Amino acid sequence: MTEQPPPPAPAAPPTQTAPTLRKQGVSKIWVVIVLAFGILLGALLAERIHLNITGGPGQFFLLTIQRALQLHVILSTIEAVLLTALVVIYIRVYAETRANFSMGILIVLFALLVHSILSFPLTVNQIGPVLLGSGAFFPYPDILTIVAYTIFLYLSLE
Repeated sequence: MTEQPPPPAPAAPPTQTAPTLRKQGVSKIWVVIVLAFGILLGALLAERIHLNITGGPGQFFLLTIQRALQLHVILSTIEAVLLTALVVIYIRVYAETRANFSMGILIVLFALLVHSILSFPLTVNQIGPVLLGSGAFFPYPDILTIVAYTIFLYLSLE
């Protein structure tokens, strides 16, 4: 009787390769870079441009109206920069895959970007005076939108 060779050893569980780990690190860096760019651009725009303000009280929470508008400009700029980054990513995804789903996401992102630009305080200021109403510059919706876009950007880069 001949001896049979031993059975092959079970395959090792798959582990993350260096490119996968590197890609995750790159996506985290790009999210931080996009956020930092949005903050810097927003701060520059907010400090250099004074808005034409009519009506409203002299204070908004603990900020003057001018400072509340500047905060809104910064937050709106961050939103626009995040949306621009997402549009660029999904243009690239659609160019590579030609998937209808990515085209649908691209159309929705483009519509959100156009909405963001048209409702941007500096764009509105070019049309006429910025009117103050109740809750006009309540920062929570902007902050929640930025969080959502940031998570979407991070997931899109993975």
